Amino acid sequence: MTEMEISLRPGTRDDVEWIAELRAEVLRADLVRLGRYDEVRVRERLRRGFLPEHTRVIVVDGVDAGSITTRIEDGDRWIEHLYLAPRLQGRGVGSRVLQTVLSEPHTGDTRLLVLRGSAARRLYERHGFVRDHEDDVDVAMVRRGASERVTAAYARRAAEYAEHLGSMSSVHPSDQALVTAWASTVDGPLLDAGCGPGHWTAYLAAIGHEARGVDRVPEFVEHARREHPGVPFAVADVDALPDEPETFGGVLAWYSLIHHDPAALRRPLEEFARVLRPGGGLLVGFFTGSDVEPFDHAVATAHRWPVERLATAVSEAGFDVVETSVRAASPATPRPHGAIVARRHDRADALTTPARRRGPR
Repeated sequence: MTEMEISLRPGTRDDVEWIAELRAEVLRADLVRLGRYDEVRVRERLRRGFLPEHTRVIVVDGVDAGSITTRIEDGDRWIEHLYLAPRLQGRGVGSRVLQTVLSEPHTGDTRLLVLRGSAARRLYERHGFVRDHEDDVDVAMVRRGASERVTAAYARRAAEYAEHLGSMSSVHPSDQALVTAWASTVDGPLLDAGCGPGHWTAYLAAIGHEARGVDRVPEFVEHARREHPGVPFAVADVDALPDEPETFGGVLAWYSLIHHDPAALRRPLEEFARVLRPGGGLLVGFFTGSDVEPFDHAVATAHRWPVERLATAVSEAGFDVVETSVRAASPATPRPHGAIVARRHDRADALTTPARRRGPR
């Protein structure tokens, strides 16, 4: 069987009538079952709320076959008016359209309404939506933003993670040497952004630096405060740090960006640039690969980055990349690792060509 060609085109005001007719056809059985079907109202509601600038038409093999609307409200993405010609239902079209929309950059939650008892609910559940609440007609469903899902995943395994990876004894010697050397070049307080159980923050404080750790996972912050009294820790999001501009001399982001969707990575990098003083230092640790690609991390989906691609992203966020390094995989650490040392721009003629160092860090 030939695979269907599926695409999305921008909606126009001319699409309103045929989409209103499609809505009436698609929703009729469920609305009749619920005692809510009205020949006029089912079409009029679409006409009144139709927003062509937020609507895309589903095109299958060159023929208009459905619609989907997305809009942002109070930080949440709403999916509405997802209708598909009955002849194409159950053939994977709706799933592919949802995958396309859900892959588009958005850090908040995604929400939608589905009629009670509708078979469409199973489609949404397969794509990570869960029931939020319901009334006599609609079930409100939500798909938590990636950051919320990652936070919840780490919260569930915080004690296990801290036990196995929450001390300097679990750190590779090359990593410790690199972070130590980098910190010695930094002038001013250090922020451990995404500090996890807090062992790196405590280590930096122990070797004489003014260091502070932040993490989205309250369980990690509670552990860090308990294990390292006297070292400041706080619950905070690297995408929206609470600190004033130019607060820190250095930011350590040691594997704290690996769960960010690649399209959303610029946000924390620009936050780091904002809270760093001019010329302040940034050190990023990450997993390397031949392409930007997701993989099944033990806790939540993470991403590999080619060193050059991540170095470019760092540069574009307001930094001069000073040096990059890689550490090859080994039986103890089966994934190749990378690190980028950068400085916040403090001049117009920013460096664009980083040095490259291979081998143990």
